[in-house]
Amino acid sequence: MNGRVIAQFTDYHGMLTAIRTRVNELAINGERFDEFAGLPRGYLSKLIGANPIRSLGRISMGPVFGALGIRCIIVEDPIATARLKSRLTPRNNSFMRPSRTLQTVTDRQWQRIRKLGSEARWKKIPKAQRRRIMRQLAIMRWSR
Repeated sequence: MNGRVIAQFTDYHGMLTAIRTRVNELAINGERFDEFAGLPRGYLSKLIGANPIRSLGRISMGPVFGALGIRCIIVEDPIATARLKSRLTPRNNSFMRPSRTLQTVTDRQWQRIRKLGSEARWKKIPKAQRRRIMRQLAIMRWSR
């Protein structure tokens, strides 16, 4: 990875300070920056001003970082990791469930699921009751 390290931070306030430093370093005009980043007019000052009205969140972070020419990199802190591992017991991986992404079920898949369910239900019904149900259906069909 090429590029110089501009700032290091571990909290939201530190991130805002780093972004303010970058804006000052580039001598950016706020309104022109907003237009360049695709943000509403005056939005940068609401995000990083002295008393921010808005928070830099998942929607505004991408355009602001992209327009400032910066990116966020997560680096492990070995001391904090060692402290964490010494205090917590490891999880039992036998209880882990595989993570799945959101999956949509099509109409055809629902038809198959319904068919399997009705077959399983039909097998649980006693034979005499199945005979009665089928006789009632036949009477209804022929009475039309």
